[in-house]
Amino acid sequence: MRKVIYIFVFGFIGGILRGYFTFISGNNHFIATIMINIIGSFLLAFITGILPGIMEFSEAFISGISMGLIGGVTTFSTFSFDSINLLMNHEIGLGITYISFSLLGGLIFASLGKLLGNSITDRGEGK
Repeated sequence: MRKVIYIFVFGFIGGILRGYFTFISGNNHFIATIMINIIGSFLLAFITGILPGIMEFSEAFISGISMGLIGGVTTFSTFSFDSINLLMNHEIGLGITYISFSLLGGLIFASLGKLLGNSITDRGEGK
């Protein structure tokens, strides 16, 4: 039950942050979505890699941060909707660019987040 509460509370905070980022992005919807999702990929890998190594957190708390907060900020549904919309409206070049930047950027930044998290925890353990 505690896990559900953490996910709910952090998801609420993540949703508010997502709304704020969307609001301040103005007319730059596609760029904002790409940036939010890429930063979210980095943070998810970084946080889940570093939190267990620096302090003892419950699995429920880490689930709340990863699924709730990061899941609430990032948006797979907007990415999916935008991708389909671009392709169906015959904006093939923009659609492929949007999908490529989102997927490759997410993978690259998740890898960087994981590497950074691991290097910090390894350094803290004296390795």
